[in-house]
Amino acid sequence: MGCTMDRANDLIEQLLSNPDSSEFGALANELLTQYHRGSPVGSLRILLHSANDRVVGEGAWIASELGESGKPLLPDISRLLRHPSKKVRFWSIDCVHLWAGPSSADELASAVGLVDDPEEAVRWKAMGFLAMASREQLQAALGNLTKTNPTSQYTRGLKWLIGVEETDPAEIIDALRSNDQLRRKIAAAAAYRLWNRDSAPLHFATSIDDHEVVQFARDMLKRVS
Repeated sequence: MGCTMDRANDLIEQLLSNPDSSEFGALANELLTQYHRGSPVGSLRILLHSANDRVVGEGAWIASELGESGKPLLPDISRLLRHPSKKVRFWSIDCVHLWAGPSSADELASAVGLVDDPEEAVRWKAMGFLAMASREQLQAALGNLTKTNPTSQYTRGLKWLIGVEETDPAEIIDALRSNDQLRRKIAAAAAYRLWNRDSAPLHFATSIDDHEVVQFARDMLKRVS
């Protein structure tokens, strides 16, 4: 453990001191290996609180690869859902999906809100969160949104999404035809959640006039193929 910890600290120092190095990615991969070997994950906070976007982004990626062992880092990840770097926000959504339970309603609601992020990659990741989050996670997010913005489209959409397993598939297809982009995105997530009962909505989502929803639906079909 001692040697592993020393090596992790050494790698962190190298990442902080030279974020523009051509070896940066290799060093980050080695740091992840050290955590998998048992180095305490708390040292990753040094990267997550860095002022350098590349360093924070790599820290968020490492965090997303830690599995349950990274759960103590959730408070540090929470603030990164609003980070200016799209890479940081992207990987932070994965962390919230992995670690956030019903008591982390703020983080879950923030992840839901990123379905309308300015960056397409982040919107895609947030759609994936809506598609794959547990019912308990979605309910916690809804509880938060109901308190903070009860009449928002997010609140209404999330309430509909939670009950989608009992929804008529034709209703999801109608939502995919909507002129409202946010509604189409939520419907695409609903189509994936309904996949085991009826695959038609997800297949339909690959044919609509919305390239983001089409790409998302194709990606989700690859997961279930």
